[in-house]
Amino acid sequence: MKEERSFTKASEKQFHQIRSEVKKAYNEEKDGITNIAVTFDGTWLTRGHTSQIGIGCVIDMLTGYVIDYQVMSKYCKECELAKGELNKISAEYEIWYEGNKDSCNVNHCGSSGSMEVQAAFKLWSRSEKIGFRYTSVLSDGDSKAFHHLTETKVYGDIEIKKEECVNHVSKRLGTALRNCVKEWRSRGVTLDGKSHGSLKEETIKKLTQYY
Repeated sequence: MKEERSFTKASEKQFHQIRSEVKKAYNEEKDGITNIAVTFDGTWLTRGHTSQIGIGCVIDMLTGYVIDYQVMSKYCKECELAKGELNKISAEYEIWYEGNKDSCNVNHCGSSGSMEVQAAFKLWSRSEKIGFRYTSVLSDGDSKAFHHLTETKVYGDIEIKKEECVNHVSKRLGTALRNCVKEWRSRGVTLDGKSHGSLKEETIKKLTQYY
């Protein structure tokens, strides 16, 4: 626990320095709230939709610094060990849990896929406490996190704008064109032949790069 507290203090100090640098980059004073453009994304400990742990990160677009993150967890090692040793339906476990629930790592009870959305909500909800508003966010086209933030009006009447990620748009364009070729092929129409103007794989790649 002592090492964990030392790590937390070091992490907090590092984030304080980073946030000060971000403020300087926007020519803002330390006090007050700065509106900034960020990119947000989430990832999981394991692939698939059954991961017990996920994390969401907010990165400032101007400096490239990670200015905040949120770990989402459906698993707590200490609680699981206690359940095995004390029996999770026993009175002993209930007593143990009441005394240790504040240190339990579980902070998410929904699906693994919804971790990203909940992480974003937590990050945006506390952003003003660290001196920022994330009023512009770069994310993929079908970002559930962005839709949730706008629906909940996390900043009240202050609008959050969404910027499209070119890489995601390019990828979706390529996928749509390939699906189109497959669909018409199933109907007996060839779009990807050798003739000039056909929708060959090489042509699809060029189109996605031109975008």
